[in-house]
Parts: sequence; structure tokens; C-alpha cells
Amino acid sequence: MRRSVRLDRRIQAGAAQVFLAVRGGEPSWSELGTRLDGLRAERFLVVTDGTAPEATLAAVRALAADRAPTAVHDLRDGPLPAAARAGAVVLAVGGERACGLPAEVRVPTDLAAACGPALALHRPVPNALVWVRADQLAARPAAWTRAGTVAVVRHVLAVCPAQYPTLAALLHPGARYDEPTLTALIALCADARAALVCFDPDETGPALALGYGRSLAAAVRAVAGPDLAPGDAEALGLVLAARVAERLGLAAGATGWAHRDLLARNGSATALPGGVDVDRLTVALVNAAAPGLLLLADLGRPYCADGRLLTRVDAAVLRAAVEGLADPVGTGVPRSRAAVTEPALAGAVPAAGSGSGAL
Repeated sequence: MRRSVRLDRRIQAGAAQVFLAVRGGEPSWSELGTRLDGLRAERFLVVTDGTAPEATLAAVRALAADRAPTAVHDLRDGPLPAAARAGAVVLAVGGERACGLPAEVRVPTDLAAACGPALALHRPVPNALVWVRADQLAARPAAWTRAGTVAVVRHVLAVCPAQYPTLAALLHPGARYDEPTLTALIALCADARAALVCFDPDETGPALALGYGRSLAAAVRAVAGPDLAPGDAEALGLVLAARVAERLGLAAGATGWAHRDLLARNGSATALPGGVDVDRLTVALVNAAAPGLLLLADLGRPYCADGRLLTRVDAAVLRAAVEGLADPVGTGVPRSRAAVTEPALAGAVPAAGSGSGAL
């Protein structure tokens, strides 16, 4: 028998707030319909990015169309014109691209979106609803779920390292998790975000940790994307960030080991694919790091100097970090968990940083 799930969270900063609702099962659509009634929309605009399952997109569109005139915009056809959303209640359905837009209702259909962009406080939307169907997330392909758990790894490394032992025991390369487990992972990310954005809604201060490694990941994706599985660019962005911190002497080797350990347990890449153009990737990383990088001095503790959380990094350090992640045998296969075992770390990780509670 399927275990029913229900999770309600609120992420708030001043007058802006995001309500998160995680539900399971087809009957939950009726609750979403009731919530749409409360918006009293004159018209709806459904925005998608091509990643949502057809059945989910059709269900949301039908709920909206039953209540007001409804149009659909697919981001694959181009950016959303400002005129298209004027006077409309926007329903974002899909992955990170769709849920990263300002929208009154966000229906993330993969774990990465549910743990990240869907939860952000987007201006000019003062109130947003994030509606997640845990049963549908559990049914997604393992590759998409594995990509989503990289987002959870980011939160644990940068914000709530007290969850490290629990997450390490949970992760596995098969990336098949039941609804209660997925709900708990989303709750972890929501609670981490709520703790930071309540006093940093623009994510320009301590909440920068929520995007730890993402600028480096974007550079990796731009250069090596076709050779990477979903989520591997994000994983390599985290490992590169740890490498940079180590080379600058800002973090001990145990911190980098913790990155590689969680990602290897997840089945994510911890080495660059064979044949990657080191020169081209270095240039992309230099451009990505131009404003500075958020780096960790320890798990859950961003490095801060002279009141700045963004550290300038020169090209030589970035190139050395890239060369340190080059796959010497050209397989592009993630290193095994055994390959990153480091007994000297025993007992160090659970005590690092801050955070409490259990998944």
C-alpha cells in the first residue's frame, strides 16, 4: 500500500512568501483546483519548458481552463514576452527553467526544480504556491532523480552539514526513492532556504550559499554538456569549488573529500569526461568566476574576508582545479565510493558546521 504524504512549509521574507505543498495521489488535483479558485484569475498563462510529463501538463492546463481562459507558452519557442503575462496568473510547470520564472503557481516536475528554483522568492510575485506531486517525482527516470539529489547534496554541504551522515547513508547510485523520502529531501531544502532568505531575500548575502557551485556548473555544462548525464555538471561544479578552496588554502582536504564522497554515493560524476578541452573550460570558468566565487572554509561555513562572501580567483588556480579533475583514462565514469574513502576523516564530518534535525 502506498504511504500517503503531506508536507506544508512557508518560506517568508517580509511581505514576500512562498507556500510549499507536497502531496501524493490523483485526488490531490482537486485541492490544487480549490487553490486556483482562490486566485480569482481573469486568465491563466501556463508556462512550460518541455520537461514536464504530458499527463501533468495536461492536468494543470485542464484545471486552469475550467476556471478562466488559459493560454500556454513553451519556453522552447522563445522567452516569455512581458506582454503575454500582463494581467495573467502564471502557472509554471516543468523543470528548473520554467520554475525559475516569476510565477504565482509553480508545479515542479523533477526533484532539482522542487529543491531549488521553485522555492525562490521571485519579484514581483509577493505570494507563490509551489505544488509538488511526490508520487510523480518517484515515477520519474532515475537519471532525473539523481540530478535532483545533487541539489540536496549542495544544501547539505553549504548550509546544513549536520544532515551529512543521514544523507550519506541514504544516497545510492540507483536513485530510486519512495514518496516519504523524496518529501523529506524537499523539506530539507525548503527549511535550509527559509533559514537564510528570511533575512536575505535577494540572496546577495548568506543566502548565496544556496547557489554554491552553480556558476561553475554552468561553465562545465557549456563546454562538456553533451558528454554529461543530467546533474553531472552541477556535481562537477561542487567538486571544482572544493578544489579551488583547497588550492587557495581556505579549506582542509577533508572538506573536498566530503564533496566527492556524497557525490560518489549518489552515482554522480566526480571527474571530467575524457577529452574535455581544458583550455576552453578554463576560459569558461574564468568568465563564470569574474564576480567572485562563494567558497567553503568548512562544511556549512562559507569563507568570508573583509565582509565579502565572494572570493576572486585567478585563471591559474582555476586551470589547476580543472587539471586535477581530468579523467586520466578517458572513461568519464564517476569514481567509486571506495576510491574516495579516507579514514582520516572519520568523525570529522558530523561535527562540522551547523544544522539540526533528521531527514
